[in-house]
Amino acid sequence: MCRRSRSIGADARATVRTDDRVVTVFLALLSVVVLVVLLHYAVVVLDTLPSVPPDVVGD
Repeated sequence: MCRRSRSIGADARATVRTDDRVVTVFLALLSVVVLVVLLHYAVVVLDTLPSVPPDVVGD
């Protein structure tokens, strides 16, 4: 009977580790999505800025 309880405990620990991996992968994917959205809006804002005339830059 000892062996059975040990295998059940090992199975429970494996399940917790799998859940932790799912949460970690979900958070990683969420952070990638947030980064893509942030970069998209940064590009949109930069595209709306007026271009600098060449005589303003100077040499």
